[in-house]
Formats: sequence, structure tokens, C-alpha cells
Amino acid sequence: MKILITGFAPFGGESVNPSWEAVRGLPEEFQTSKGESVTLVKQEMPVSYDRCGGIIKELMEQNKPDCVICVGQAGGRMGLEVEQIAINLKDAHSPDNDGVPYHGAPVIEGGPDGRFARLPVREMVAACKGAGIPAKVSFSAGAYVCNCLMYHVLEIIEKQYPKMRGGFIHVPYECGQAAAQERAKPSLPLSTITDGLLACLKAL
Repeated sequence: MKILITGFAPFGGESVNPSWEAVRGLPEEFQTSKGESVTLVKQEMPVSYDRCGGIIKELMEQNKPDCVICVGQAGGRMGLEVEQIAINLKDAHSPDNDGVPYHGAPVIEGGPDGRFARLPVREMVAACKGAGIPAKVSFSAGAYVCNCLMYHVLEIIEKQYPKMRGGFIHVPYECGQAAAQERAKPSLPLSTITDGLLACLKAL
């Protein structure tokens, strides 16, 4: 099985993004819990509403993966959260890294209001928790670039690759980021976030 897995560049004044750092730390090859061999293709994504869809589409065309997993940072969350749904909405208080703000715009004009992950979401969460790492199913990927990318992935799969699986995982702050916040925020060591992602992937 080939999995295309992405993380995001830093944003919001941060110098690191644990989503990409954790993805970078994953092994290039491993076996699933069912004994299937996996090869990872890793890619850092820009925090850009307008560019992320085109980039992920090109990566999917080039690599023809069996599964696409996108990972993003959600500061304030307690552990890893596997997303169940992406909504057709771009709306956030802050602009993206290109300086572009959106307030109530659709990700794709005329697209459905939501698209559900094509992943064994609950099994992935159970595997992560079974490894002793906090995790849960999430029913809100927000409306920032993480949600935008997830929606694009699921739209592309629906239209072009009906047998492909895909979805999104949010990760919390890593400990260094949390320590720099004015108020205490939940966090996990970067190595623990990587271990959690690996547990999720092995459940595919």
C-alpha cells in the first residue's frame, strides 16, 4: 500500500508545525496490523486556501496512492483527533500564510455541504488509544486551511479516484509550543505525536 501523507508549514507566528515535524519522523516503510507492507510519500503543504487544492491534486496524480492522509495542527486539542467530516466553507478570523482571509466562502462553488472521510476513523482512534496515546473522533475540522485541504482531497477522490481512501488527522501542540503560550495549553511530545500517527496508519 502506498500512502501519501502531508503536514503543514508553520503558521500564526509559530516557528514549527508539529503536523509536518511528526510526519517527517514517520518511518518510510512499515507494516499494518494486518501485515500489509506500506510505503509513505511525505509532503509539506503550504498554509494557503487557494494553493492547497491544486498542490494536493498534482501530488495525487503523480503518486497514485492508495490512501491520502493529511495532518494539521489544532492548538488547544488534547490529543490526536481523526476527522469524520469536512465542510464546504472557508471562514476564519486570521488570514492564511498568503495573507488571504475568507469569511463564509465555499471551498468549491456548488459542492456538497460536507464530505465524509474515507477512512476507518474509529479503528484508527482505537489503535492510537491502544498505544497509550490520547485520541478521539472529531466532527469538526474547523473552517481554516486544514478543513479546506480535507474537503479538496475528498472531492478529488469522489470525482477521480473512487477506490482511493482519504481523510485528515489533527494533532495538538508539541510541548515547546505550549510552553511558549501565555496561557497553558494541552500538548504532547513530538515523538508521541509521531507514534500516534503511526498507530493510526497501521490500523488502515
